[in-house]
Amino acid sequence: MAEQIQRVTIKKGKRMKKILAVVLAAAIIWGAASAVMAETEEKAVKEKTVAKKVKEYGANEKMLPEPEVQLERLTKGLQLTAEQQQQIRPMLMEEYASLKVIRQDENISPKQIQAKVEALRTETIARIQTVLTPEQKEKHDLVSNEIKANKQKRMQENRKARLGTNADPPQQLKK
Repeated sequence: MAEQIQRVTIKKGKRMKKILAVVLAAAIIWGAASAVMAETEEKAVKEKTVAKKVKEYGANEKMLPEPEVQLERLTKGLQLTAEQQQQIRPMLMEEYASLKVIRQDENISPKQIQAKVEALRTETIARIQTVLTPEQKEKHDLVSNEIKANKQKRMQENRKARLGTNADPPQQLKK
């Protein structure tokens, strides 16, 4: 009889160990799931904050200088003639007006804004280049490439500051 009681006690002990192991495993899994959910929620909040800042920044019209400032820079950098200035001014004014419309659109995301702005900028640059001499085009291309490189560098630094030091963006395929 004592032997039987001992066997039952051992079985109950093994059963209790199994139950304890299952409860412990469930607690660990739940803790990990909670951490993942919290991290996902935190990431979503960060993305919304960044999107809000981009919208606010765009609303302040700091994405591109005013047309007269741009024209002054182009004139100084490329030695534009008076006739070239007269041809380029309306292009810059049209671009600036279009940028205001894009920035004020509440229904588009920051990435959509960026894509529209880049498309508009590319179109304007192409139109401006039709007015430039070959030497001016070459100089304009050099400056534009330098500006793009600096922009990419600033964007990468901003991304690292927002997301951490190991947050390099995915490499884009070159065409």
